[in-house]
Amino acid sequence: MKVIDAGKTLIGKTRYVFGGGRSQSDINAGRFDCSSFVRWAFEQVGVNVGPMSGVTTDTLKTQGQAINPKDMKPGDMVFFDTYKIDGHVGIYVGDNQFLGCQGKTGVAIASMAKGTYFGERFNGRVKRF
Repeated sequence: MKVIDAGKTLIGKTRYVFGGGRSQSDINAGRFDCSSFVRWAFEQVGVNVGPMSGVTTDTLKTQGQAINPKDMKPGDMVFFDTYKIDGHVGIYVGDNQFLGCQGKTGVAIASMAKGTYFGERFNGRVKRF
C-alpha cells in the first residue's frame, strides 16, 4: 500500500512533538504529532486530508468513509482514545499493527493487539480514503 510505504520512510527519522508537523520547518526537522504524520503520509500519495496547519484527530475523524473494524484493510486510518476521545490516529498496516507517530518512538509501527497500550485504547473508529 503506497501510503504505508511513504510513511515507513520516516521510521527512525522523527520525534514526536505535540502540535508538530504543522510547518515546513517542523517537517524538515522530523517533528510530527500523530495527525500531522498521517496528513503527511497521505499527502505523499496525492490524498489531501486538509491543510498542513489545521489537521488534527478531530478533523481527520470526519474525513473518508467509515469502515467496520472487522473490515479494516491496510491503509485505513485507525483512532484511539488516549488523552481524549479520538486523541490518537495512525494508519493500519495489518496483523493488528499500525503505523503512527507516538511519544516515545516517533514514527514507528505499534501493536494494537488486545492487552497492549493501543489495543486497549482502539475505539473502533476506522476511516478509508
